Amino acid sequence: MVMVAFICACASAAHSDGDGSASLGFAAVWTVLLLIGLSVGGSLVMRKYRTSLAVGFFLGVVIIMSQTMLVLFAVFAGRASTAEDVDEKPADRAFAAFCFFLWIVYSTFAGMLAVFREDIIMDDTTKYEDDPVPEASGQPPIGV
Repeated sequence: MVMVAFICACASAAHSDGDGSASLGFAAVWTVLLLIGLSVGGSLVMRKYRTSLAVGFFLGVVIIMSQTMLVLFAVFAGRASTAEDVDEKPADRAFAAFCFFLWIVYSTFAGMLAVFREDIIMDDTTKYEDDPVPEASGQPPIGV
């Protein structure tokens, strides 16, 4: 969805005219580049760096991007309704639609990440079901 939103953002930026909407095109492209960075960083956090600090930081960034998508949806939906250029309306509507979909996806993911964050975090103190019991391995228990 982020890649399709990137295409829509580029189309919206390309069809912007000189009445100040070029800055909205830049904001669209920049936000989608941030979303790509969020996807890469989120993959690293969920697969490799599952510390409480990394998961908490990731949760905060997902919530911020969720709200950013809601704001961009409102801005581009309003811009599409007032646009007079025939080429500008479909690009703005498409980007507004993908901002709405991404708002739903990021809000849902943030809620699930907040609820299940204890299951995701893997610190040094986390016990795994497959770990051998220290007494069975011939080593003394930790702290003895």
